[in-house]
Amino acid sequence: MSETTLLVRASDRSGDDTGTMTFQATEIALALDGERTLASVLSAGRQPNLAARLLSWALSPIRKRDAGVAVSADHDAIYALVAERDKGREPPTEPTIRGEEDEVHVVPGKPGKGVDAATVIASLPDAARKGLPLKVSLERGGVPPRHTLAEARQAAALAERLVPGPLTLRAAGESRTVPIETARSWLETSGAAETLQVTFDDTKTIESLQSVFEGLGRDPVEARFVVEGGVLKLIAGRDGTQCCDAAAVDVIESEVLHRDPDSEPPDDVGPLPLAPVPPERGLVEARALNIVERIAEFTTPHKPGEPRVRNIHRIADLMRGQIIEAGETLSVNDIVGKRTAERGFVSAPVIQDGSFGEGIGGGVSQFATTLFNASFLAGLEFPEYQSHSIYISRYPYGREATLSFPRPDLKIHNPTPHGVLIWPTYTDTSITVSLWSTKYFESEQTGQTKGPRGACTVVRTERTRTAPDGTKKIDRVNAVYRPGEGVQC
Repeated sequence: MSETTLLVRASDRSGDDTGTMTFQATEIALALDGERTLASVLSAGRQPNLAARLLSWALSPIRKRDAGVAVSADHDAIYALVAERDKGREPPTEPTIRGEEDEVHVVPGKPGKGVDAATVIASLPDAARKGLPLKVSLERGGVPPRHTLAEARQAAALAERLVPGPLTLRAAGESRTVPIETARSWLETSGAAETLQVTFDDTKTIESLQSVFEGLGRDPVEARFVVEGGVLKLIAGRDGTQCCDAAAVDVIESEVLHRDPDSEPPDDVGPLPLAPVPPERGLVEARALNIVERIAEFTTPHKPGEPRVRNIHRIADLMRGQIIEAGETLSVNDIVGKRTAERGFVSAPVIQDGSFGEGIGGGVSQFATTLFNASFLAGLEFPEYQSHSIYISRYPYGREATLSFPRPDLKIHNPTPHGVLIWPTYTDTSITVSLWSTKYFESEQTGQTKGPRGACTVVRTERTRTAPDGTKKIDRVNAVYRPGEGVQC
């Protein structure tokens, strides 16, 4: 029967056809049981004594004997395929169990609506007697749960014996204890087989294990770019691990639920396999950033040995390797955070409200100005920036940025289709910021004007960016300078 089919035609209560489901014999392991069918044929109408058999033989030309046809099929497959192919079905809810610390309760099932797989199975012998392909006609209606409340009660009693107390679990060389109320909260039943099976809910179990074994494993390492000796290199990352892999549920079920309920519970269960945690940026994602060449670079000088130099070097170290993805905006303050002694910053001269003073992190604005100018030359944009309130001669006039926390911040937007890598380097006397990407804009300063604002001077610096298609875009950056310390605009 491997090439035949089973056709199930359903109708509603009014008799209207609601559709036909087709099942291949191989899908449901459909087969004719030859030995059982032959025995049924031979015994059809057979009488217990000789006189009765002679009478039955004499009447045989006018009385039909009914010989049953023995058909076998995979009942589980029929239930699954009917549930899958019965359009408009309202599936029944199977009875199940709910575990608590003191008891495992039974949760009753609910009937559904549609084609009843049990009726399909019961109709197979009749269909086989009528020839191939097998055809079953039935009415869509109520579909009872496959399993009974009595089966659920038996499953609940079994579950209480299988999970009588807390579970000790092992993963990555560490043991943790799961309270009985937690272990029993994982319990459920599976109604996909002939008998109701006690199982653990995969989702609940894994969520609990992640909490129980929190901190176990290692963090993933992202693929990263480095610049060594002026050469750009891409370094592969690695997966991290955490508890637990989905297979951990199989391990626990095997040792806890698939044992003889009369045996002693296991002292511990495991080891449980850890789950891989891939990095957000692997080699494929890193290569897709198209970071392949240096697109801009800027250097500013400073005196050696001053406290502010420590702060310049510290912020450079924190920003090295940061990437602004295409269309994204980077905030320096979001990455670096508040400058504190605990984070490696020291007290140095600052300009605050137009006056010179001292503060933790003084000097970081030199890094901000250097990054600002490299970004200016790369054609990047500045959603947020602010110039120093007093002009400092080591910076380009009108083209610089200061930094404090939480404001003013320096935010840089990447309007190109490629990622941009920030790579600062320094010596005792200078700080350099290189930007790496795929060249997109030709960017240059094409003009500058200045005018008064009260006692202060407003400087407007024009930039022209030329896109790959030759389109030119003109924008400006502004700076406002006071003529001296303490002067208000």
